[in-house]
Amino acid sequence: MMIILVSFGCDSNSQTFTVYEKDVVVPLVFVNDASLHPLAEDLCDFFEQAVGIRPIITSEVSSKDKVVIAIDILKKTDDNIDFTITHKKNTITIKARSIEALYNANRYFFANYVDVNQFSIKTIDAVDKIMIPNNMDYKHSNDFEYRESYFPDNFNKQYRRWNATHTLEEEWALWGHNINKVVRVTPAMLAEVDGEINEEQFCFSSPELETALRKFIKRQVRENHKQHKFMIMPNDNAIVCQCDKCIAQGNTKTNASPAVFTLLNKFAKDFPEQQFFSTAYITTQVPPDFKLEENAGIMISTMAFPKGVVIETSNKKDVVRNTFTKWKNVTNKIYLWDYAINFDNYYELYPTVSIAQQNLKFYKNLGVTGVFMQGSEDLYSVFTDLKCYLYAQLLQDVEVNVNKEIAFFFKNKYPAAVSSLLTDYYTSIERLSFQSKKAMDIYGGISAAKKKYLNDSEFNSFYDRLIKTTDTLSNTEVKTMQPLLLALTFQKLEILRTSPSIGDTGYATITTDNVAELKPEVEELLVRLKKLKDATGIDVYNESGFTLNNYIHYWDTYIVATTYKNMLFGKKVKVLSKLDEDYPDSTLLTDGAVGFNDYYNNWLLVTRDSLSIEIDAADVKGSNKVEMTFLNNARHKIYLPQRIEVVIDGKKYETEIKDTESAIYKVVIPITVNPEDTTILINVVKQSKYANKSIACDELYFK
Repeated sequence: MMIILVSFGCDSNSQTFTVYEKDVVVPLVFVNDASLHPLAEDLCDFFEQAVGIRPIITSEVSSKDKVVIAIDILKKTDDNIDFTITHKKNTITIKARSIEALYNANRYFFANYVDVNQFSIKTIDAVDKIMIPNNMDYKHSNDFEYRESYFPDNFNKQYRRWNATHTLEEEWALWGHNINKVVRVTPAMLAEVDGEINEEQFCFSSPELETALRKFIKRQVRENHKQHKFMIMPNDNAIVCQCDKCIAQGNTKTNASPAVFTLLNKFAKDFPEQQFFSTAYITTQVPPDFKLEENAGIMISTMAFPKGVVIETSNKKDVVRNTFTKWKNVTNKIYLWDYAINFDNYYELYPTVSIAQQNLKFYKNLGVTGVFMQGSEDLYSVFTDLKCYLYAQLLQDVEVNVNKEIAFFFKNKYPAAVSSLLTDYYTSIERLSFQSKKAMDIYGGISAAKKKYLNDSEFNSFYDRLIKTTDTLSNTEVKTMQPLLLALTFQKLEILRTSPSIGDTGYATITTDNVAELKPEVEELLVRLKKLKDATGIDVYNESGFTLNNYIHYWDTYIVATTYKNMLFGKKVKVLSKLDEDYPDSTLLTDGAVGFNDYYNNWLLVTRDSLSIEIDAADVKGSNKVEMTFLNNARHKIYLPQRIEVVIDGKKYETEIKDTESAIYKVVIPITVNPEDTTILINVVKQSKYANKSIACDELYFK
């Protein structure tokens, strides 16, 4: 137990109790439990930073008229209380269910009764008096037992103590598809399919696999007891073991749940102080037909659920509810794996916190007890600090006022000159996003953002004001702004690159002879982006590992240093083949918007068929070559075509595509268009082995 003594009291009619008063009351800190001594030091740190005086830590209490603040560990209860702060007579008692919860309680105390917060602790003016409500009886319960906001800030221990969050690095001894990283895999542990060993999957009925995992668990319990959670899940594929033991347990060709959860239950029963999870994913989406142990549970990914919309008002509400209801029948420990950003573009604003709030309420009512909110991990994403903070608050209390927290965050974290501007713009796009019924996936290009919340002119106005205001800041303040400015500058360039219109490619205007004239702001923005990249050291901007260095290279190579000229610019072409449902717009071929190595912006993807195009020869009279650019991205199953055929009134020109590892491949075909020619056909022929895969083309040039 830790006891803090304060030599001041109050009469029975007072509404407040004075804990500290300058020159009158200086607290003493009493500790009689060595394990809680760090909590005494932690509390003394706050007192010293808040009032300028560090309390003395003592092991004896010599006077009975001292006011006592006792801090202790809560005994296990069934009411899910995380910590309490109570006051009776001369005693203030702070109790929590764990050491980390006591750190949370210390910060709650100072945030609410000293007006100290995680952003101001080092800069506040000295406090003259600290008071609390007389006879207070506060009980703090978090809405979810596991709370992780997976952004860079959450890797900081002090941040987690302020925001009551967890981190998988500390909590999980085994996470994800990583069994092969903790045991030495032998053939006896592998799945059997069609009578043969399959090295890509495990047999979860294998005694050898069970023994190896059991040894690993015992070692973890012995050497690192804080990592008390274990994820037992198959490898990331659809393979299911069909050996006799697995079949006997109930496995089918598509369902591995019987064997996986049988093994999970064994570990949960034998290690009652640890927690064991698997995921509702691919081969384990179907719950087993038996109950899980109390310390065993499921993590349900929202990957298959609608994104960027309120689930409860969507047409998928019943499907989602049924998913949780089925798992609720076998376990009360249901964790959620949700997603908070656009993983194809970390700098796309993706303002969906208000939407997520409604969904978290929905999930909580369906029995969810823990949440892993996946952000950009340890990499920067736009407003990463704000989103990490907001999700941390929501995972404590789903009813929190999001707009109030946004304003609080910007006011305390960012320079005063820009805080209102940031607050107003971010709350406005959150509102627009919430009001829109359009879905917005966690992968994809800028078009979905434009349909849902992103207004080009409003963004440009906000960006210009922010740049002008930043120019008035001190060097120290500018440094704090640089990561955000980098992300917003990137987004400004993306808007220019993806916003073609009549006579305009977005980044350039088109002259009467179909030549693009680069807008002056483009080079200015590129220079700014380069400087910000160098100043911050930030480079990677999406999950695929794309870098700003390459992004700038594409701008310099394919736009700045290359004069766009196309006789077909802005003209209609007739597509004879079937276009994909998600890519129905053939104007992508003639709008002047250039594609980079990202498949989701400016590329026309064709999956159903080879691409066949008909062009009026009169539109390109006098041209002597055709150019086409294709994307080569095997990771996303986008492959180069086999050949390109150009047929002009019976005259055929063609070229074969060479093998290359280059992400962007340009084809140039010399042609002759005679005055009497009427029709031009272009056939983009797929490789036969990739007949059912995508090809991607951005511009069709006639020069």
